[in-house]
Amino acid sequence: MQSDFRAALVHLCTRVLYPLVRILIRFGISAGEFKSIVDSVYARAGLEYLEREGGRATHSGLAVITGINRTALAAILAAPQGSDFQPRSGTQLHRAARVLNGWHDDADFQTRSGAPAVLPIVGGRRSFQQLALRYSGGVYHQTILAELQRIGAVQSAGSHKVRAVRRSLSTGGASAESLHAAAEIAGDLMATLEHNLAARAHEQLPVRSLVLKADARSLPLFRAQVGRRADAALEQVESFLQAHRVDRGREPPGEAPREELMLGAAVFAVCREQAQAGRRRTPPRKGSARSRAP
Repeated sequence: MQSDFRAALVHLCTRVLYPLVRILIRFGISAGEFKSIVDSVYARAGLEYLEREGGRATHSGLAVITGINRTALAAILAAPQGSDFQPRSGTQLHRAARVLNGWHDDADFQTRSGAPAVLPIVGGRRSFQQLALRYSGGVYHQTILAELQRIGAVQSAGSHKVRAVRRSLSTGGASAESLHAAAEIAGDLMATLEHNLAARAHEQLPVRSLVLKADARSLPLFRAQVGRRADAALEQVESFLQAHRVDRGREPPGEAPREELMLGAAVFAVCREQAQAGRRRTPPRKGSARSRAP
């Protein structure tokens, strides 16, 4: 039984790390650099574990549960963590995406052929101002417009007018913003799974997953359908959370301040290529170009 449990943990590590390591290789992070990151995370997570369990958070105790040399732990914990990178507001980006989708889907802001119309920035029923009013969730239209112009999704069409250049916020590929967003989504997903592995059934957070074989030609339609339903689902989640905000300073007299949590939901599609679904690859032969040291 113990061997089965350990085998499951090894499978969990492999399944989670494989796509992460592919990303690191693509952008030049070596195994040595990754190991230093792992050591830092192990040390800090181990410290949190000891404190949460009520034990003494000593370097000796930390060395026991992490397997990291005690003398190395002091240097690891003293090193600064994080970076100076400050991502854009996720809420702001989400609302900008809703405005962009509305521009492509709402007939009130389209041409007769169904394409996004060139819109005056301000004006009556058919303007970017009205588009943002309908889809931004209360964010000022100039704020949304500035964000969409910054990322190149909207361009000026002259004479105080704008046109939609593309439907998505991103052109594809990686940037500091997209890597940070990927980190937040992956981190939240893993934190939810960690919570569910330790929580009782009635305290677990909802996790639903469905993966089936399908005709590869259906991928564009699948992408569009899931995207539209994801937007609708997240709008409902946002409405619920806005209705249950804690208004600081407005609690009834004598009532203790209410505890707050960060709650939310994420929707992502799954596309497993056959090569990633378990097919074993032939290792490079000795002496081949792939196996030579640079």
